[in-house]
Amino acid sequence: MTLLLRWFGLAALWICSALQADTILMPVHPNEPGTVRLQFASANDFSYVQLVHDTVMGGRSRGTLQAVETTALRFSGHLSLANNGGFASAQFNLKQPLPALDFQQIQLQLAADGRRYQLRLKTPFIPDGVAYVAHFDSQPGKASYEFTARDFNGQFRGRAVANMPVLHFADVYQISIMLADKTTGHFDILLYDIEFSALQSI
Repeated sequence: MTLLLRWFGLAALWICSALQADTILMPVHPNEPGTVRLQFASANDFSYVQLVHDTVMGGRSRGTLQAVETTALRFSGHLSLANNGGFASAQFNLKQPLPALDFQQIQLQLAADGRRYQLRLKTPFIPDGVAYVAHFDSQPGKASYEFTARDFNGQFRGRAVANMPVLHFADVYQISIMLADKTTGHFDILLYDIEFSALQSI
């Protein structure tokens, strides 16, 4: 029995095409006081996952999601610049709204390949297609990356958006990891969890 089959028998839900969305079911895990920790591999935290690549615009990038035991999701594939393409992303919609806390920072835990990625957030108060975006240079191996609201800027299809509403982390309903570093080649990133904290350490 493979790792995916052991993963609550829901392997088929992770065989996603670039435009498919799937629902999974997994158990709740505890959070520290003043924090909310969401596991990318848990459907108690995320209602569905959607892979969106440049194929929606005629590009040729590709990517897949695969469960790694019960602790992480592997987002991997090939970034192509052909046909004016150049991005691959995995979008996670929160299953439940975040509590109305004054979250001060986000901590993202992943194991990456050294490429430059984007953490993208959406709230109900911005137009469709617009996102709050923070870039980060990943390092090989497992590491944590911390962000405050100041690290995010509004973007629409790679272009800056002015006059964005103030970002309150408690309003976030969608989290995305995107690769769009204008470099053709393989990418591979393990997504563990993301933590919203009312305490600021950076």
